[in-house]
Amino acid sequence: MLLTSAQKKTLNKVYPSVQKIVELSHLSGAEILMTIMDSKPAMADAIFLDAKLQSNLKEISNYAETAGLCLAISKYKYIVNSPQGIFKEVAISDSHPGKIILALAPTKDKARKGADYYHAKMIDGRFGYKFGKLMGYPECCLKFGTYLNNQDSNPDNFGFKNPAIESLKRSNHFDWHLNVFTISLLPHYPCSFTCAKSIKYVERLLMYMDYVNKEQSSFLKDYLKTPISLYWTCADRILLYGDLKRTSLTTGEVKYNKIEPMLNSNTFYQEVDKNKFAEWHKVEGALKEGNRLVVTDKKCSVYKGRECLLNINKANKYVPDLV
Repeated sequence: MLLTSAQKKTLNKVYPSVQKIVELSHLSGAEILMTIMDSKPAMADAIFLDAKLQSNLKEISNYAETAGLCLAISKYKYIVNSPQGIFKEVAISDSHPGKIILALAPTKDKARKGADYYHAKMIDGRFGYKFGKLMGYPECCLKFGTYLNNQDSNPDNFGFKNPAIESLKRSNHFDWHLNVFTISLLPHYPCSFTCAKSIKYVERLLMYMDYVNKEQSSFLKDYLKTPISLYWTCADRILLYGDLKRTSLTTGEVKYNKIEPMLNSNTFYQEVDKNKFAEWHKVEGALKEGNRLVVTDKKCSVYKGRECLLNINKANKYVPDLV
């Protein structure tokens, strides 16, 4: 794929606005850029509403307009309690900290639907497909993703499963473009880690990034290719740098010289399972002392040379994964 002169002109014009929107809102710059470049129809995400974001909303809207996008904001605030997605819906003016949904699209109608469908899909499973369709997710990934929908219309939970693990169960191989275990450049979870349409999406994004910010693009590619991930959830993983001896897509042995903890449930969610979080930090502490990690279907073990520093039984063979 090669950029056209028209695409280059658009990228030169809009990228400064994209950077400002990211700075002010913490929305995904990748998704904003892909929406502007007509590679996806709309984008939406839930962002913590604090005093700073509240004061930035008008400026975010102005930069979005400069980039050719409309901003829509949810009519409610949401208290997102855990990786299971349990939430409470409260008024925007409510004093409890919570998230609001921000949606961007080329038209007001699509932006409004983006914010509304994001909310609706957490309550009614029928909107899961509608939301994904509006966001431009590949049909194969939309059909795969129906397991995320709240088919029972349970107001307390939108039917969470660990989507990265569900993708992995359907995969025999792994393409680095789709490495959601270190960093994700996808707005959706792929139906498998060799999904051709998802790979094409990432390739197009990296082509745009190569043009507007070569340094950032190189950083993203290295992050997708280099680290080995000990993975629990989208907010909780520990990256290891070293040599991986793979025994399956989810297990293996790593001799490592550096780790990068990314255990963020306590800031990403408003409530966490303290026992689980403490166990993950226990693994982190052992990894800092050790130099070898072995993950099987049944155990997660940390060694320093031949000495075993830590042995933890896995609840099931997919928790945690080594990818």
